[in-house]
Amino acid sequence: MLDFVPSVFFKVLTVAVAVAVVGVAISIRVYGSITVRDTVGTLICIPLAAYLVHLWIVYARDRYPDE
Repeated sequence: MLDFVPSVFFKVLTVAVAVAVVGVAISIRVYGSITVRDTVGTLICIPLAAYLVHLWIVYARDRYPDE
């Protein structure tokens, strides 16, 4: 059973937010603006993606503890 590890999740969430901010900045630079739909989708996807990566890291840490 994989546990929720807050320290890992918040580190991954920080990186996910940084990537999203860069992506939004590039989108605004290229297209001039973004829609509300893009903003809402980004806000929904950031924590979901961060949680999935968090599970991947915790799973790898539990499965391969010596590496």
